[in-house]
Amino acid sequence: MKKHLFFCAFAALVFASCKSYEPQNAQQHQVIFHVAGMVAETQPMEAPRRTPVLTDDDGWQMTNLYLFDGATLLAQQENSDSEFGTVTVLLTTGEHHLHFIATRSTGLSYDECILSCTSLRPTFGKHYDLNVSGSSDQNISLDRITGQVVITIEDEIPSGAANLRIQFGDYYKGLNPTTFAATGSSEFDQTVSLSGKVGLSGQTWTLNILVPEYGIEHETTYTLTATNSSNEVIGQVTGTLPFNSNTKTLLHGNLFTGTRSMVALSTAWNADEDVTF
Repeated sequence: MKKHLFFCAFAALVFASCKSYEPQNAQQHQVIFHVAGMVAETQPMEAPRRTPVLTDDDGWQMTNLYLFDGATLLAQQENSDSEFGTVTVLLTTGEHHLHFIATRSTGLSYDECILSCTSLRPTFGKHYDLNVSGSSDQNISLDRITGQVVITIEDEIPSGAANLRIQFGDYYKGLNPTTFAATGSSEFDQTVSLSGKVGLSGQTWTLNILVPEYGIEHETTYTLTATNSSNEVIGQVTGTLPFNSNTKTLLHGNLFTGTRSMVALSTAWNADEDVTF
């Protein structure tokens, strides 16, 4: 019996660690957040406020917007919502540590304080501390959380090439909203078709990435393997590459001819990573 009571108490403590503390009977205030992307907008005060459109650099709209108070999910919107980008919540008087995440990743779920996806796509966010003393309107601009690895095969893809296998030593598809740190490392292993690209050079593939410590460069191994229709290896290169949030790692070089080596350079939106193979 004592063991059972101890387990229940421990489980309750773990559950509470993913919740924000709210004192009973605390006064609540309506707070409206207007979430924009990376572009600040101004307009005359008398003009009607319009819902900002959350898009990435390529003009693709975010599909989901989340607001967390600590690790507690306060609000979730989809881009089909008429008020997408404007979030209205009730917050108790006092300090709140808020976290905004906008993404167009797919297969999203939030469990045990981790926001996960099945396919990672551009993701933006903001940590925002707010001392609530009354109702207010807040304007929020988001920063890019994800980085990218851009793979470019510079030489011509030969006749008979069938597939390209892309492998990374570790890859993350889980995100802690309170720190933007990636979690849940696993190997990345994906095969793409080359059959429709025979005779072409400069072919590019882009992968979105997260890092285990937000804003801190991370390094992993990579292997690129090209095979023909008989699954024979006709080109292969391996090495290490750095990547970071808000940064492009450019991984490029010859896979089929000459010296097969790749170079990575970190440049970005911060600066890209240029890697030659």
